[in-house]
Amino acid sequence: MRRFLSIILFVFLLGSLSRFGLPWWSLVPITAVAGWLFPIPPARSFAAAFTGGLLLWVIYALIPDMANGSMLSAKVGLLFQGLKSWQVLLVTGLLGGILAGLGALSGRLAHDMYVGRQPNR
Repeated sequence: MRRFLSIILFVFLLGSLSRFGLPWWSLVPITAVAGWLFPIPPARSFAAAFTGGLLLWVIYALIPDMANGSMLSAKVGLLFQGLKSWQVLLVTGLLGGILAGLGALSGRLAHDMYVGRQPNR
């Protein structure tokens, strides 16, 4: 449980720092490093990074959305078959979560491939 929360915190903090000057896809290498550094089973690694990525992207989409009164997300929602603004934020979070989860899964499986499997603790 401690490593699970460590991955969430690692993803959220480094993802927040990467917002300043790095592209949107920089979340993937960050989560790959998290998957490498915090060896937990691959499915749990995916779930932890998914949670961290979802929180990160939803929060960083929600802040400007609230600042402009949800006007932009409402207009983007109209482009996608009339989604409401909260649904656009949810889709944004899901995309961030999937990217983060796949990055952590890649890092975890690379750890198994190069370092080798360690017994479950």
